[in-house]
Amino acid sequence: MKANYIRTIKKKIYNYVASNYKKIDNDKFILGDMNYTYKCHYNAVQKIKEGKAVKVFACIAIDKNNSTEIAIHFVNQLEDGTYQDNTWGWLYGSYDYYFIKEVDKSEQDDIWELLSSIRKSLVESNSNRFLYKLLRINKDIIWRVMPNANT
Repeated sequence: MKANYIRTIKKKIYNYVASNYKKIDNDKFILGDMNYTYKCHYNAVQKIKEGKAVKVFACIAIDKNNSTEIAIHFVNQLEDGTYQDNTWGWLYGSYDYYFIKEVDKSEQDDIWELLSSIRKSLVESNSNRFLYKLLRINKDIIWRVMPNANT
């Protein structure tokens, strides 16, 4: 029952994201670094601090082949307006990215809080409070996603 309910939550999140957030055109991405870690939020801020990017965006990344593979993800924008995923590198092409917000400079030093609040908001607003608590659903259901190079 828990696994089925998690799939239901993810489908609701996908529908919400696709209906309410602007999709980033994949043609506007260029190849970024491939750290291949779960630390996209830190990787994106690091590029700002190194002077290699001008903005950080919080977004939702959805696997193009499986719309229930959803991650809160952070990408950079460069001075020329192109975007870079400095965590998944060339695998950015496997995902559709949807803007949540530009990360303000004042939020960058505590970006973990932003990640946590987005995750909590998306999961709680797309699930039944009673079932969420009863089944002990973890908010990580939309965070711990790694792209598969074989997809």
